[in-house]
Formats: sequence, C-alpha cells, structure tokens
Amino acid sequence: MGKHEGSDETAPADSVDSTQDSHDQNSHGGGTRTDESRTEQTGADGYPHEEQAVSTISEVLGAPKFWLLPVLLVVVIMSFMAALYMGAIADPERNLHDFPIALSNQDNGGEVPNADGGTDKQNYGDQIAKGIIDEAAKSGIAVHKTDRTTALNELNTGKVYGVVIISPNFTNKAVALGQSAVLQAKPEKLPIDIYINRGSGTFASAITTTFSERVSTQVNKQVGDQLTQSVREQLAKADVPFSGAAQLALSQPVDVQTVEPNPLPEGSGNGLSAFYYTLLLILAGFTGAMMVSIVVDAALGQTPIEFGPFYQLRLRLPISRWGTLAAKWTIMLLIAFIQSALYIGVCTAVGTSLPNAFVLWTYSVLVIFAVGVSAASAMAVFGNPGLILNLVFFVILGLPSSGGTVPLEASPRLFAWIASVEPMHLVYLGVRSILYFDADWDAGLGRAVIQTIIGLIVGGLLGWAGTKFYDHKGWHRFPGGMRLTPRMAKLFDGGSGSLPTITTPAPQHVAGVAGASARKREATAGTHVGSHEREPDDSRSGSG
Repeated sequence: MGKHEGSDETAPADSVDSTQDSHDQNSHGGGTRTDESRTEQTGADGYPHEEQAVSTISEVLGAPKFWLLPVLLVVVIMSFMAALYMGAIADPERNLHDFPIALSNQDNGGEVPNADGGTDKQNYGDQIAKGIIDEAAKSGIAVHKTDRTTALNELNTGKVYGVVIISPNFTNKAVALGQSAVLQAKPEKLPIDIYINRGSGTFASAITTTFSERVSTQVNKQVGDQLTQSVREQLAKADVPFSGAAQLALSQPVDVQTVEPNPLPEGSGNGLSAFYYTLLLILAGFTGAMMVSIVVDAALGQTPIEFGPFYQLRLRLPISRWGTLAAKWTIMLLIAFIQSALYIGVCTAVGTSLPNAFVLWTYSVLVIFAVGVSAASAMAVFGNPGLILNLVFFVILGLPSSGGTVPLEASPRLFAWIASVEPMHLVYLGVRSILYFDADWDAGLGRAVIQTIIGLIVGGLLGWAGTKFYDHKGWHRFPGGMRLTPRMAKLFDGGSGSLPTITTPAPQHVAGVAGASARKREATAGTHVGSHEREPDDSRSGSG
C-alpha cells in the first residue's frame, strides 16, 4: 500500500536488532532479577518514570509553540460560540425585522355621519388596516394584506406568525355603536380577532401576543377618537349632554381578541418538542460519526485503543482510506435505522405527542444518515481538524440559527443568512411540519427533504473524492505515509528539538510491530507445515 514506512527511514535496523537481542537475553535468564527491578523503576527509554515526567512537563511548558496552539484554539472557538449564542438572544425586540403577519380586512365600508348632518362613504376597516401596517413597520413587523382563506392557510403552514381579521360590516357596526351612545343605549363593542399558532414557535407566539396588545391600544384610540368626535358633534346639535358613561364606552370601542384556532396537543412541550427532536437528530449524526470513527479506526489498527490504563495499538489492517470511510458510512446507515426507531420509542414512552410517527421515523433516518455521512467525510478528508469543522458547522453555527427557540426574524440578520446553509434550521422546519402541521409538504417539509438529500450527496462526494485522491497519491494512514516539509514538521513538533516528531514512530513501536508481524508469519507458517496444506514460503500475513 504505497510508500510504507520502514526501519531504514525512521528506526535503524540496529535499533530493532538491539531490542530483540535484549529480549532474547532476558528470556534465557541472564540478569533477570536486575532487569525486572530496572523495568519497574524506569520507562521504555531507560529514564526513571518520575524524572521522565518532570522532564516532559518542563519541555512542554518551555516550548510555547507546543501549548499555544491548543490554548488559542479553545479560547477562539469558545469565544466565537459565546458571541453567536448570546448575540442571537440578547435583544430580540431591537433585532426584530421582517416578522411576517397577515391581515384580512372583510369590511366593505358604509355611510358615516358628518358634521353637516349628512353622511360620507367611509371604510373604517381600511383606515384601521393602514394604521396597523404603518405602526407595525416601525417595530420590525411586516404586515401584509390578503384574503381570509389565504391568511389562515399561511398561518397553518408556518409562513406567518399571526393573522389579523377585521370583521365584516365593521364600519356599519361602528356607526351603530355611535348612535347607541347618542341614544344612551348600551353599546356593543367592535370585534377584531388576531390568530396565533404556537406550532410556529413559543417565542414567536409571544411576540405575536405582544403585537396583539399593541394593536388593541392603537385601534381603540384611533376608532375611539373618531367616534367620540362624531358623537360629540351630534349631541351638541341636539343640545344633549355627553354623559361620562357614553364617553367611557366610546374610549374603548374595539374588542381585540387573541385566538388560537388550532391549539397544540398535550405532549408538544408548548411548541418546543420540534426543536429538541431536531437537536437529537443532529447530535445522533454528528456525535455518532465521531464515535464510529474512533471505534472503526481502533479496530483497523489506525489509532490506539484505550480503556483506562489499558492501551493497545492493533496490527494495522491493509485497507484504503476510501474503504475505511465506506465502512463508516455503512455503520452510520445501520445506526440511522435503529436510532430513529429508538427515538420514536423513547418519545412515546415519556408522553411526547408524535403524530405521523412513520413519516417522522423516515425523515429521521434520512437526517441522521446525511449528517453522519457529511461528518465522517469531513474527518476523513481533513483529519483531526475535521472534528472542529463538524463542531462549528453542525452545533456552534446551527443552534442559534435554527429558529427553534428564537425566530430568525427576532435575531440579527446574520443568522438568517447562516440558516440558509445550515442543516439544523432545515431539519427543524421538517420536524416542525411533521409534528405541528400534519406533515404538510408546503409547511417546510418539502424544502427540508430536498435540501437534506442535497446535503447527503455533497457530503458523500466530498468524502469519496477526498479519500480517493489520497489513495491515488499513496498518502496512506500510517506514520511516514506522507512526508511533511521541514517547516511543517517543525510546526507540528512544537518547536522543541528534544520532543519526538509526531510524523515519526518511536523505535520501540517499530520493533514491536516488526516482532508481531514476524511471530504471526511464523505461527501461520507452522500451522500450514503441520497440516501439509501449503509450503511455508507461501504462507504470509500482511502487516498493512
């Protein structure tokens, strides 16, 4: 497999021979007691354990290039995460922009008394609608006019966060209310309904409720002033006093009600269950790919296996980078099927409302596999930096731009741009559609499925092209598989000449691998000779 690193480059032959000779002497009993005593007190390099530890610590602290990089890496990434997370939620009211609300004016207008004793054709509904739109725009809320059917359809597909309905015959009812005040009768308030849908998000519903309260104050003042002025003029002409009760009734003539036409069922977490389920899917793909990579690489002998004090580096199996990545993808597909079913089971057990459970399971499989493939590809192509890239892309950038807690319209505009390329926002739209909008394709599920498939394809192409290119160049996964330039090697060394370069294996490791390979070949050859199946020279064991 390409340019295998041998003892002629990284460990001279006499290093291996001397190690093996020392082992032979000990096995024949020569100086066994002395050697065992020395082994208990010293490390593999012959230095006492305690002195070796102190020496290593002093060397590390004395080489800033060795510890400066991890310190800077952690500090910069965590500060970046703090800026994103806190910046997204610091001041939603100030950051509010383009918050969509629909308005349907069903008023056809009517004849309104004027100061001359006649009537004018007016439409109070249009006047109120204009006032609401203009005032809402000042606070970052985008109110657009449409018909009732379209407005409610937009609400039920998550395209708007609220709907304002001005009732039919609003103008005629307002005129009748004024006349009742003139006749000293009990007036009937004018209805305006504002619909909300908590499935669009808990925080978004809170913003819409606040908007409803402001609309109530605004329209009561607007309509109240008009009616009060009209009634005052009529009573003055009739020389009738304007009673305090009539003035009070006309000061609050409109009854603005906040209505939830489709309440969320129990077990929906007040609209937060979709966000937390989205987080579960992303973590299953992202952290799942990390865990699979650790286990698979260790099983293939490409990284060590460590359990507490136990440390083992298995004999490396002869497998290409592409073959390793394909194995990880296969395991992630199996995990996606199993974990999605377990998620459904756990959510059902704790009482989470899960309508369209099969659709949710199917979409969960797609998301976990897509994220897992992309994350595994990033680690295969970029190596250890791929872990950081995955963390930044899937979690650090994903959470504040998901729209699951604070709507994107209440966060700085930067997060809307991030959400356009981030998988977590798309996954949230898909899960929200399944849980709250009856899996409506137009409620975000269609967009989520299509773009998740695109993400799966892009992630797969990245991993396939990257690993195939590395294999073609002969850059295999073992020390010395790819030689670094002196400057790059010095950078990775940490700037200390006494510290061994990470691109070169220790002589003891080379000797151990060589010895293990020799013993395996001897054992295999002995088995074949004993059974008379094959000549010893024909029995070989690959060492990768």
